[in-house]
Amino acid sequence: MNRLNNLYDQITPKTTPEELSRKVMDTEIKMTAKKRPSRAVAAILAAAVGVSALTVTAGAANGWDYAGIFRNLFGAKSENIMENIVPEATVLQDTIDTMDFELVAAAADKHGVLAVLDIYSENGYKLIEKDENGNDIVKPFGDLFIHIDSESIFGQGVGVHIIEQSEEKVRLGIKMNTEDEIKGKKCILTARRMNKKDENGEYEFDINADYSWRAEFVADYSAEEIRYEKDIDLTFENKLGGVNNLFAHISSIEVSSISVWFEGENVDNIMALQKGYDSAYVLLENGEKVAITQITSSGYIENEGSTVLILGYETPVNPEEVSALCIDETTIEIK
Repeated sequence: MNRLNNLYDQITPKTTPEELSRKVMDTEIKMTAKKRPSRAVAAILAAAVGVSALTVTAGAANGWDYAGIFRNLFGAKSENIMENIVPEATVLQDTIDTMDFELVAAAADKHGVLAVLDIYSENGYKLIEKDENGNDIVKPFGDLFIHIDSESIFGQGVGVHIIEQSEEKVRLGIKMNTEDEIKGKKCILTARRMNKKDENGEYEFDINADYSWRAEFVADYSAEEIRYEKDIDLTFENKLGGVNNLFAHISSIEVSSISVWFEGENVDNIMALQKGYDSAYVLLENGEKVAITQITSSGYIENEGSTVLILGYETPVNPEEVSALCIDETTIEIK
């Protein structure tokens, strides 16, 4: 991966942790780029998941309406995401006996997934506990490792945040972006308990663990991304410190209702312009500013020799109305 991995460790949000956790799609505080398994390994993982498939659909079995969930979250802005909603998911595995899971909504674009997961207590498990200072600890948020895979694709950056919390239910928002194209492919949302610690007190998990919940859906949607061919050279000061006069070349930009994709040379350098949480946003034609709340980058695309930067929005947008990316005092024209 690259220098973006620790970018947000150097940024102090202006909002409180409580306010930040309730943003509809939260900033990915620590961006992790997990190395994709070989195609042989990926095939084994997919086969292992398929063996335990159940015949229950997460949405239909419980009367959930994916569009309705997004309307509750985003209000009028949900209309921007309606054509990105995917078919209802199928539960593949459910062996966690302390929690019950419901995938209540999911949408996708070519390089990402937006999902909403409800978690209920089972067998006396406490979803919320108090720490030594009397603050709430939302246990599913810390005790679970949640990620999304596709057929031969490993998630490059996954952000999870709390939308709602109570003793009865915790609702999590999940956003995954990847350099690979997932449109039309199967995606598997997985939640695994992390209940082991190493000698340093860190959580461990087993990628092949049987103790997990999994649901599968296809990134089958009707929305179209808008692609712009570009030839933009940028040279700028690195405001995070270190190397000065960073360079980036943007060769193309692709816009969806969920995220904007930049491709070119050293495009990951662009985020070095960011001074703080609220200094990066996309500008719409009507002057509205929509915050960037997730960042995923790849230092290199195999066989293509280029880099990518994927920026997720706080709320869905109409891609036809996205005119520019603004980072601090720099404006990059998109349209």
